[in-house]
Amino acid sequence: QIENRSDIMGNQQPTPSKFEPCREKMEAAEISQSAISAFESTFKSLVAGETGIIPESTITPVPELVSSASITGKPDASLLQKTVVLKLNGGLGTGMGLDKAKSLLVVKDGETFLDLTAKQVIKMRETYGFKVKFMLMNSFSTSADTLEYLGKKYP
Repeated sequence: QIENRSDIMGNQQPTPSKFEPCREKMEAAEISQSAISAFESTFKSLVAGETGIIPESTITPVPELVSSASITGKPDASLLQKTVVLKLNGGLGTGMGLDKAKSLLVVKDGETFLDLTAKQVIKMRETYGFKVKFMLMNSFSTSADTLEYLGKKYP
């Protein structure tokens, strides 16, 4: 990749990317392209002087929260027909150097995070008799392995 830099006259001049040596080492070590891209993004933020820190002075508390005790009305399980269980399933694992979705890591008794979520949805369907929809928000690097896993385990 080439970055542009201004010369003394203010004209844009192409210069090799500061990240290029890192990319070359990572490619030589056969690091996945998604991990390289994630690292490059973080590298560029660092070089630009970004800290990634949100100053505490810019954080304000929510003005008011509704207490669950103040909610009236009867539960209506039929609303599950219109409900979608939506799970974020991609993003941070790549930056951690994983080559698959974090949800596919085994967490207990041979089951993955994805198994636990899928079983929750299945249990809701069985308990309430409605086909509760289940949607995963995958990244470019988690879609294929997640679909393969679900297809084998939950056809």
